[in-house]
Amino acid sequence: MDPMAMCCTRMIPLAALAAVAALAGCADARRDLSPDFGAAVRTNLAAQIADPEARYEGVRQPGGDGVRAVLAAGRYGKDQVVQPAQASTSSIDSKGGAKGPGSAN
Repeated sequence: MDPMAMCCTRMIPLAALAAVAALAGCADARRDLSPDFGAAVRTNLAAQIADPEARYEGVRQPGGDGVRAVLAAGRYGKDQVVQPAQASTSSIDSKGGAKGPGSAN
């Protein structure tokens, strides 16, 4: 028999044995893990996914005014945008009352 063929016939069982030994470590990778391992990740993922069919009883969906939207789009296209009223923040008075626009302080 050819020495090269003899060498290959001996290597096949050794390679198979090595593969079985290597895969034995992967037999049950989860055996040392808690049964609820990954539950926090799954919960967080579920909380971040929006439900496209969500229905909330008693909460009206915001409506739109088509006429106002068309007028606003026209003004935007002509660069004649109506600026919103000047808004300011309130501050706390030394007496503890709120002080700001529209307050009596």
